Amino acid sequence: MDTIVFFDGQNLFRSAKDAWGPTSPYNWPSYDVARLAQRLVSLTPGRILKQIRFYTGVLSESQDFEKHWFWTNKLDHLETQGIYVYRARVRGGVNGPRQEKGVDVSLAMDLIRATYDQEYEVAIIVSQDSDFGPAVRLAKDIAKEQQRQLTFESAFPIGPGTTYQRAVPGTDKVVIDKATYDACRDPNEYRPPKT
Repeated sequence: MDTIVFFDGQNLFRSAKDAWGPTSPYNWPSYDVARLAQRLVSLTPGRILKQIRFYTGVLSESQDFEKHWFWTNKLDHLETQGIYVYRARVRGGVNGPRQEKGVDVSLAMDLIRATYDQEYEVAIIVSQDSDFGPAVRLAKDIAKEQQRQLTFESAFPIGPGTTYQRAVPGTDKVVIDKATYDACRDPNEYRPPKT
């Protein structure tokens, strides 16, 4: 079964940090996207990883130099691996909350487009964001019109610090435990060198 894994990058990072604490390695997005996608796909025999799609906001240099450097380098690395990357701008900051612009909408639209184009039988959304619920509902309606049966899963970390354990509406919950997350750590250092 052809499978696409859609990563909500910031949601995964925040969920891992909540699950296992604010200390290293969980205080940075230290996961290996390709390795984690392959691990999630391999949980069910017969699935084939067809595509990885990664969505995240990127702070500007003036907002946070270190995080800008980290994400720019990490996303460039993902693209060299053939992973589709969506980079959104982040608004706000200094005294107010920061907000990614376009991440949820882009992921939802790509899920719908891939459904219309019959690109997958399984969609794994690595996120708990309930905003993806309407897109999943629409994708199911499209699949029904196409006389196809699709599987939708929501994968996210759960640990001692997790307070919210609900999956994206309309999806089956897949737990990313600490052992799985740790086995899928990215050994690369994307942050600027310490001076």
